[in-house]
Amino acid sequence: MFVQSPIIGGSIGLFQSLKRIEQYSYLGKVHLIAIIIPFILLITGLITANFQRNIDFFPNVVLVDDFKHPSENWNKDTSASIKNGALFHPGYKNNNFKLSIWGDKNHKFKDLDFSVDAKKFNGTDDSVFGIVARTSDKNKSNVIQNFYYLLIKGNGEFSMEKLIASKRWQYKVGWQHSTSIKRGNNINRLRIVCNGKRIIGWINNQRVGIFEDDSYTSGKIGVISLQSSDDGAAVYFDNVLMKTKPE
Repeated sequence: MFVQSPIIGGSIGLFQSLKRIEQYSYLGKVHLIAIIIPFILLITGLITANFQRNIDFFPNVVLVDDFKHPSENWNKDTSASIKNGALFHPGYKNNNFKLSIWGDKNHKFKDLDFSVDAKKFNGTDDSVFGIVARTSDKNKSNVIQNFYYLLIKGNGEFSMEKLIASKRWQYKVGWQHSTSIKRGNNINRLRIVCNGKRIIGWINNQRVGIFEDDSYTSGKIGVISLQSSDDGAAVYFDNVLMKTKPE
C-alpha cells in the first residue's frame, strides 16, 4: 500500500503532463511516452503481485499427500481405497454419499486453505463430488456430520453449501454453470478456503463463489462423492494440499 501511493501519485502527474504535451517538440513527446510506459508496467506488476498475495491465504503447510505414501490419518469411507496412486471412491448405487475425512481427534482446523485434484472415472455427468471443510461429529455414537463443501458435476455445474446434522443440505451458492470446470472425466482442481466466517471456493485457480456463515468455526477436511439420479460417480482424489493460518 505504501509503495503504491507514490507510484499512483507519480502516474497522475505524468498523465497531467500529457495535457501539456502539445507544448513540447516531437522528440519531447517521445521521451515522455518512454517514461510513461515503464510506469504503467510497474503499476500493473504491483497490482498482479498484490492479487497473488490475496489468493495465497495461509503459509503453514499441514498436509501434502499424493497417495504414493498416503497419510495414516485418512478415515476413509468403508467403500473407499487407495488405488492407482489416489484415494478412490467407487460408484455404487443405493449409497447416498461417500465421505473420507482426514485427521484424528486432535485435528480441528479453524482457518484453512484446502485443495485437491478430483477426477470422475465413470458415472453420468450428473454425478456429484467435491471437497468438505470444518467437518465435525456432533454425536460420537451415531455419527452426525456438519460441514461446508464445494461440489461439482461433470456437466460443468458447481455449488457451495453446508450440511446440517447429516440431514439437510443448505445452499449458499446454488447450482450454476461455470466455464472454469473441465467437463466429463477430466481432472479439476478444487479448493475451499475458510477464513473466519468467510467461505471461498475455487475451481482450476478461478474463484467461483463466496459466502459468509458462522455456524461451524473449526473441524477437519475431507472428500465426498454423492449418488445422482441414476448412480454414484467413481472418483479419484489426488494431490491433496492443506494450509492453515499461523497461530
